[in-house]
Amino acid sequence: MINDKLKRSFEYLRISLTDRCNYRCSYCMPKDIFNSDYKYLRKSELLTFEEILSFISILTNFNLKKIRLTGGEPLLRRNIENLIGKIKGLGIDHVALTTNGALLNYNKAELLKKNGLDSVTISLDSLKCSINRKINPHSNISKVIDAIYIAIDVFGSAKINVVVMKNINSQEILDIINKFKNLNVEIRFIEFMDVGETNEWNLEKVYSSESIYNDISRHYTLTKLVDEKNSTSTKWQLKNLSAKVGFISSITRPFCGSCNRARLSADGFFYTCLFATHGYNVLKRLRSSSSELKLKNDIQDIWSKRIDQYSVLRKTHRIGNDRENKIEMSYIGG
Repeated sequence: MINDKLKRSFEYLRISLTDRCNYRCSYCMPKDIFNSDYKYLRKSELLTFEEILSFISILTNFNLKKIRLTGGEPLLRRNIENLIGKIKGLGIDHVALTTNGALLNYNKAELLKKNGLDSVTISLDSLKCSINRKINPHSNISKVIDAIYIAIDVFGSAKINVVVMKNINSQEILDIINKFKNLNVEIRFIEFMDVGETNEWNLEKVYSSESIYNDISRHYTLTKLVDEKNSTSTKWQLKNLSAKVGFISSITRPFCGSCNRARLSADGFFYTCLFATHGYNVLKRLRSSSSELKLKNDIQDIWSKRIDQYSVLRKTHRIGNDRENKIEMSYIGG
């Protein structure tokens, strides 16, 4: 186990498998930027499955416990189930997937489960076509909802991620709860975050977790649940119902103090913060003559010197305007 300067251990890696996505969510890949003229990564610029596995194998020296596969849209990577099976073979306790759901049919879900996938999180922006078109003009609501039902059937439960933006989909909080309240799901309401540089984030667009909680509690009784260690969300049970709700409050209640995760970007850079401006080039190391021991020592050195707490600094106004650009979410995987 390795700890950083703030005594945070490294236990969790999020891997972006591709910078491509079939959707264009405004908070992640706005269509005006990520259009036909946008230069996506070439296949040769992506880590191969073998390179990903080599890196994970090195990280198992540090008590790595959990891996989440993200994107872009991770199901766009062919044969992802083979990667999952081999990751589980390395002794990783929990392998999870975050997807927009468009490509998650029954056959795919069962194949993922068979190869060792432990859990699925599906992103849902809205239940209304008019609002959905504002947030994500390429989305197919029926496919996303079908994917949620499929995930519950195959995996026994599902997480639903809802990025809440004030006066856009903030009026739909209760509608979404009413839709899924009798199912074994955790509906996670996420404050709109300033990831990357293209989503036109500003504080006025943030609908706080406190406001969301207040909206829900006027209609439902919420019972506090014990939060998992190092979890980004606070969890509550809807009384006498199957569903749980969670709140991810990066803006109003930063959780940097317990962050135990790093990220591997689609182009093979290792980042120690979602809001990073620089990363370590794992792909270059793996394709050079450098030894695995050198790579292992470099990662240990990087994490042991880590002091990242961007959200805390943002909240306390200790981030200067001259800060370099942050990595886009489609590269770093959210």
